[in-house]
Amino acid sequence: MSELSKQAYLAAVKADALVFLQQAFTTIYPGKEFMPNWHLDALLHGLEEGLRGKMPRLIINLPPRHLKSFIVSVVWPAFILGQDPSAKIICISYSDDLAKALSRDFKRIVESDWYRAIFPNVRLTKVTEGEVITDAGGGRYATSVGGTLTGRGADFILIDDPIKPEEATSDKARQAVNEWYRSTLLSRLDDKQRSVLILVMQRLHVNDLTGYVEAGGGFQKLSFPAIATRDDTVELRNGGRYFRREGEPLHGDREGIEVLKRIRDEVGNFNFSSQYQQSPATPDGSMFKRKWFKLTDQAPEINSTGTLYVSIDSAISTSDTADYSAFSVIYAHATKYFVVQAERGRWDYESLKAKALGYVKQFSRSGFPVHFVIERAGSGISLLKYLEDLRHERIRCFNYSPKSDKVIRAAYAIPIVESGRVYIVNVPGQNAWVEPYINEFVSFPHGRFDDQVDSLTQFLPWADKRHNPRGGFYVIN
Repeated sequence: MSELSKQAYLAAVKADALVFLQQAFTTIYPGKEFMPNWHLDALLHGLEEGLRGKMPRLIINLPPRHLKSFIVSVVWPAFILGQDPSAKIICISYSDDLAKALSRDFKRIVESDWYRAIFPNVRLTKVTEGEVITDAGGGRYATSVGGTLTGRGADFILIDDPIKPEEATSDKARQAVNEWYRSTLLSRLDDKQRSVLILVMQRLHVNDLTGYVEAGGGFQKLSFPAIATRDDTVELRNGGRYFRREGEPLHGDREGIEVLKRIRDEVGNFNFSSQYQQSPATPDGSMFKRKWFKLTDQAPEINSTGTLYVSIDSAISTSDTADYSAFSVIYAHATKYFVVQAERGRWDYESLKAKALGYVKQFSRSGFPVHFVIERAGSGISLLKYLEDLRHERIRCFNYSPKSDKVIRAAYAIPIVESGRVYIVNVPGQNAWVEPYINEFVSFPHGRFDDQVDSLTQFLPWADKRHNPRGGFYVIN
C-alpha cells in the first residue's frame, strides 16, 4: 500500500464507524475474516444516533455470536473517545472476568499504532486493568453488575449482557440485576436528559433487564431475531434501508437456516425463542398469550356502525416510582374490539384533562362521540366530573367501579381475548406503542407494570355486555 493510499485509508478509519470496526476487528482477531452484514450497519446506525443525541436510550437485542459485545463494549468506547477524549464512559458486564477481558481488547485498540496515528488527541494518563483515563479527563471504566460505582459519573453507560443465561431463570437473580440498575446505575448518568444509556443483550426471560426497562418506557429498541418472523424494513446508516423478508436468517453467510435449525434442536425451542429469536416465552402462570392478540396493519374506518371508546386507568401519584396512568383507545365494531392506540405516562390531573380532550379533538372529524370509560378512583373521580360537566355533544362518560382485584378483573377479559376478538392496530410508522403494550399483557401478573392491562381489562367485560348481548364468545378466523 502506498503512503497516499495508507493515509486515505486511515482517514476513512477515523471518519467512518464501519471502517473503524473493520480495522479494530483485524487488530483483535488477526487471521480471522471480517464478514460484513446489514445488521452491523443497523447497529452502528443506532449507536451513531445515540452519539448525536437522537437515541439517548437504546435497547439492542441480538442472538449470541453476532459481535454485539465486541462492538458495544470494545469498539464503540474507543470510537467515542476518538471523537471526544473528555467523554466519560462506563461499561457494565455480568461478571468481573468478562469486564476485564473486554477491557483488555479495548486497551489493545487505543494503544495500537494506527489508533494513535488517527487520534493523536487521545493521550492516556492512566491505564489499569479496569480503567483508562485520558489527559482530557475522559476515559472508560469497566465493572460488573453489582460492582462499585461510588463517586463515578458518565456521559455514556453501556450495559452488555447484564445476566448469565443460566441465571436468568432465577427470580432472585433477575430482580437483583433490575434493582441494581434502578437504584444504583441510573444515578450515575451525569446529564439525565443528554447522557446516553445503551443496553445490549440477548433476550433470556420476559422479565430480564430488557423487559424491565422497556416496561418503564422511554427506550427505543433494535431487535434482530436469528430468523425473521415477518417482513421488516430496517434503518441503516446514511439514510439507507434494508428490507428483510420473513424467514430470512440474520447473517446467512455465517449461520444459515439449516445451521439455525440445528442450533434450535440442540438448545430447545424455549431457549431458542429467547436467545435467538428475542421473544422469550411467558413464565408459567401468565394469564394472556401473545397469539391471542390479532395484529392488523389496517386501522378500522370509524363510522356509525361502531363505537369509539377511551378507557382510562388513572394513577394516584406522579412520582418516578408510582404506577402509570394509561389510556387505551378502542373502536368496538360488532363483536370485535380494535385497540387503535394506547399511551401511558405519569401525568398530573391537568395533564389528564388535556389528554382526554385531545382525544375528543383528534376523533371529532369522525362526527361521532367519544365514550370515556374511567375507573372511579383517585384522579379518575375528578376527571369524570370534569368531563360530565362539560356537557359536550361528543363526549359520553361511563364510570367503572371495580369490585375485585386486578387479577380477577383480568380473568373476566381472558375469554374475549382468547376468542380472537381483540385486534391491535399495528400501522407501520405509528406502532412504537404496540410491542410494549402486548408485552405488558404477556408478562401479567409477573411484569413490572400492569396499568395498560388495567385500562383494557376494565373495558372489555363491561363493553361486551353491550356489544355482545347474546353472551358466549365468537371465534373470528
